[in-house]
Amino acid sequence: MSLDALKDKARKAAMAGKYNAALPLYLEIHKAEPNDLRIYTKVAEMKEKTGDIRGAIQAYTAIANAYAVDSFVVQAIAINKLILRLDPEQTAIKQKLRHLSTERGEDWAISTIISNDISQHYTQDSKESAKHSFERTPLLSGLTGQELDDFIDSLELKEMKTGEIIYSENEPGDSLYMIAMGSVHLETQNVRGNKQIFSELGEGDFFGELAFMSKKPHVDSAIAETEGSLLLIHRKVFDEWIQKYPSIHETVEDFYRRRVLARILAITPVFEGIPQEARVPLAQQFESSSLRDGDVIIKEGDIESTFYLIRSGRVQVSTTSKKDAEKTITLGTLGEGSFFGEVSMLTKMPRTATVTASGDVELLSLTTENFDEISKTFPTVRKIVEAYLKQRVKNTIKTLKDNS
Repeated sequence: MSLDALKDKARKAAMAGKYNAALPLYLEIHKAEPNDLRIYTKVAEMKEKTGDIRGAIQAYTAIANAYAVDSFVVQAIAINKLILRLDPEQTAIKQKLRHLSTERGEDWAISTIISNDISQHYTQDSKESAKHSFERTPLLSGLTGQELDDFIDSLELKEMKTGEIIYSENEPGDSLYMIAMGSVHLETQNVRGNKQIFSELGEGDFFGELAFMSKKPHVDSAIAETEGSLLLIHRKVFDEWIQKYPSIHETVEDFYRRRVLARILAITPVFEGIPQEARVPLAQQFESSSLRDGDVIIKEGDIESTFYLIRSGRVQVSTTSKKDAEKTITLGTLGEGSFFGEVSMLTKMPRTATVTASGDVELLSLTTENFDEISKTFPTVRKIVEAYLKQRVKNTIKTLKDNS
């Protein structure tokens, strides 16, 4: 039997709850691929399912140590959580979690996860690699000592299955999620009503901060691309320890801003022809601004050509009646992901309408020079904006006729 066929047979047995049949299959696969820690984790899981708790703990411990040596610190934390779930009296494991990153010495990332008698055998390169693993992990990178202690104690382990919806649009956002093992993608609905993936995440990444930080329901959905495990922290616990460690709040806030931007770029038609990985670097050319209800963003007749993208909130577009200068005609309302200001930018003519904030609004703005630069690299951007310009001119003419 080929290895792929063996893996498929083992997976089907495990999914059917036939753990006694799945265990020897996973053991055989592990023998063929001893360095694949995902397979080794399935061996440990099957041992747990068949009642061999001692064997499961031994396997999980070996896996946690291997993850630590290979610099996969988040995975090591998750596996250690599994061990504590099986046997809360595993004081050595508790100690490793409790003192994770207590010291910032050369061996801080290794010695706090695996015992000193083992860690002393690892090379300087291994220790440096493990140290950098923390620095690459967003929610761990700025934490030291007691901060990381509190962080780990606050985590809850959750298993996920391939295709599982972790949360859906409009559900309450009361938890932050960090991927210990596996992968997740975030999807949202663009302005045309189609589902679109705007972020693909892997081990060490965290998500859920859009709803968590705004304290509003989710505006996107999170779906597991593979089976794996997540580490969760709930709002009540988060609120308690950010009082002591503001740096953690700043880290999440920073990623909140980035994720909001990634989502806006996904739902905005202007960026449809741009590869996902290229969107955020381009968006860094935008300037952000906040406005209050009633603030005038652009005024009809002004000679100015900034291009605007709505990050949050709504704006009202209006123009002056050609027959009665005292009369204002509303042309429409634009919301999140919509853009405006393209008429003057493309035609070099004065503003043809007034745009006013309806409630609090967050905008992203782009100069004509930056727009032209982006259009050179991605010609579809200009084509899409020009198409919208033509349609909006038609809509404006119709509205003015209807109000004449």
